[in-house]
Amino acid sequence: MQKYVMQRLLLSLPTLVGITVLVFVGLRLFLPASVVDIILGEYGRTDPQLRANIEKELGLSSSIPQQYLTWVGNMLRGDMGKSLHSGYAVTDELAARIPVSVELGLWGLIMALLIAVPTGMFAAIKQDRWPDYGLRSAAILVDSVPSFWVAVLVITFGNLWFGWVPPLHYQQLWEDPIQHLSIMAAPALIIGLTPAGGLIRLVRTQMLEVLRQDYVRTAHAKGLSPNSVFYRHALRNSLLPVVTVIGLTLPLLIAGTVIFENIFLLPGMGRYLLAAVIVLDYPVIQAVNLIFALMLIIAVILVDISYAMLDPRIRFT
Repeated sequence: MQKYVMQRLLLSLPTLVGITVLVFVGLRLFLPASVVDIILGEYGRTDPQLRANIEKELGLSSSIPQQYLTWVGNMLRGDMGKSLHSGYAVTDELAARIPVSVELGLWGLIMALLIAVPTGMFAAIKQDRWPDYGLRSAAILVDSVPSFWVAVLVITFGNLWFGWVPPLHYQQLWEDPIQHLSIMAAPALIIGLTPAGGLIRLVRTQMLEVLRQDYVRTAHAKGLSPNSVFYRHALRNSLLPVVTVIGLTLPLLIAGTVIFENIFLLPGMGRYLLAAVIVLDYPVIQAVNLIFALMLIIAVILVDISYAMLDPRIRFT
């Protein structure tokens, strides 16, 4: 098992390096403007000497490979650089913002599970009857409607009909728990709707497949109660594939907070990233993308390891 874990960790390194190269080179070569152009535009200057001075000051005067190696070396020492616009250390900014994004992603996942698991189970029990058709249609609807559009509708009609608006000032959990949870409730519910649609159909399908297995029929034949067969034998086995999907959904939810943090004014990584993209703040963009990539890679490794633990044959293929 240790050998398999080491293999997965080593195989993830090229992926991580590839992502850093893609983001780093893409920012410098494939955009129509650079951060130096934006700074010069703010001053209304096109002086070549001023451009050269700014590039030297920002560390952009050397070759791209040299810049990349310098950045990677600093990252390995825990230094993510300083924001080109605010001058604050990116590491300190992310330390305050990562918990907000992770918490919002976790709340979104909890909302998705609270909606999907009981709904999928109920649809499986009522297979091919009107509750099943209605719930499947609702699952497809929430899966296909853009969640940011739902957020805009909630804010618009919440204000028009109930006079509700999202809180403008963020409160930490330890400062005011009730206010904090009220701030997180609406974005967490909306961000959890999209994965809930797919999970409802997955739970229903897995539940129906397990209920048709021979060991479930044997359990019924032995005289076990329907509830015992359902909860002790069918439910646990049907949720194994769901656990895999959950492992991959969480980092995607955290990465998907970019839009919701801006709509609901939450001070997380997504809001930090969008503000950096507008002004091409290279160190911030690179660092946030690296964090998102690390989260996704760690989630994939954990899912692979959990599969290997459940099915030892995977370790040898």
